[in-house]
Amino acid sequence: MRRSRWGSLAVALGLALGAVPLAAQSIKVGGQASFGDDSDFGLGPRAQVTLPWIAPGLWLAGSFDYFFPDSGLTDLRGDYDYRELNVNVLGDISIASVTNFTPYVGGGVNVTWQTVPSEGEEGTPERLFGLNLVGGLRFPLVGFNPFVEARYELQGGEQLVIAGGILLP
Repeated sequence: MRRSRWGSLAVALGLALGAVPLAAQSIKVGGQASFGDDSDFGLGPRAQVTLPWIAPGLWLAGSFDYFFPDSGLTDLRGDYDYRELNVNVLGDISIASVTNFTPYVGGGVNVTWQTVPSEGEEGTPERLFGLNLVGGLRFPLVGFNPFVEARYELQGGEQLVIAGGILLP
């Protein structure tokens, strides 16, 4: 039986996260709204976990967005369909005099699925892989954590995505 690279990566990540006691990890889940310069408006869940055994202020964020693109096509037989999965390693940038927000930067990978109709026919689904460059701000508040970020996708989605949302502790 052949094991995929993604399956091996998921197993390694699961073992790494499981090796650290949950008390040492900070896990947050929530949702986000996104706007991509090619894919328009999207919604989806987001989760993040701190990586204190690697470095303080380092964390892993994963999100899935289902976008609702306006294809501009008047074809009734097919819809333009677009989805993204993003996994990024992000690090806080410490600014001593600022306490009401925390900037962060990082990068990661994206997987996109898209179906583009053409010539009156339903399109063939495509899966593309790419890299992300990410920068954003977190606003730590009592009870919830809003954030806003910009994600530039190299390959894969090949677009600029602005996302914002709320994470619950």
